[in-house]
Amino acid sequence: MNNLSQLFEIQKALKDANYPDYKRVSKEIIEFVENEKDLKKVLDNIKKDKPWEYICGHAEFYTITFKVNQNVLIPRVETEKLVGLAIQEYKDKEFDTVVDIGTGSGCIIIALVKSLKLPTIYQEEIKDTEFYATDKSSNALKVARKNIKEHKLDEIIKARKMDIINKLKLEDKNVLLLANLPYIPKEEYKELDNSVKKYEPKGALEGGLSGNKYYKRLLSQIKEKGMKSFTLILETEESIIDETKDIFEEFNPKVIKDIYEKDRFLLMRG
Repeated sequence: MNNLSQLFEIQKALKDANYPDYKRVSKEIIEFVENEKDLKKVLDNIKKDKPWEYICGHAEFYTITFKVNQNVLIPRVETEKLVGLAIQEYKDKEFDTVVDIGTGSGCIIIALVKSLKLPTIYQEEIKDTEFYATDKSSNALKVARKNIKEHKLDEIIKARKMDIINKLKLEDKNVLLLANLPYIPKEEYKELDNSVKKYEPKGALEGGLSGNKYYKRLLSQIKEKGMKSFTLILETEESIIDETKDIFEEFNPKVIKDIYEKDRFLLMRG
């Protein structure tokens, strides 16, 4: 299907739904649908605020395609910088274990491992490092495991169900922790777009009254683990980053901006 009237119809539906990248998505819809029935179904979903990524079943992150459904968040472009920071940290230090906490679709750890396997990025072997993807949601882990298998990394990345890192044996290890945990404060969650509130998993977004519920829990578990050393890179939100920073103040966290120049990440070592 590829005629001008259909393209205009698709673009109008996307603009009415306030899609910021409606031109790109309209082209993807043209390629996705095979007949008028398919197109009507897609446009009906668009009009109901359903995100395109959930309609087509995949999303792009770090130039890689990932399977997604409503059990996992749609990967955000802002989060790509977390992967870049993790790559640099891995290159600068020796780690026994890397953990992606609250992995969702698995996009962060998959993008990291695929990058480290490229000789242009990392010239050494990663076989001596254990890579874990953890999540409290069984349904999210099903998606993560599909993506891990799809990208032929099931011999490298272990997906495990748990609360934060509570079941991992990290004693006397050098550990790289990557965390994009739920951090939207309860009141701010109510103000999110309908496309987010209606379709994306609330449990992967809302971080309690202050937004820092899970980062407080993460700090508690870090202190229990007896790691030889660790680096933690976490994603949070500009409106609460000062409080998040205070939670981890003993590790002297450094604030790092995202691609939109918003305070988004904290990097610390202990």
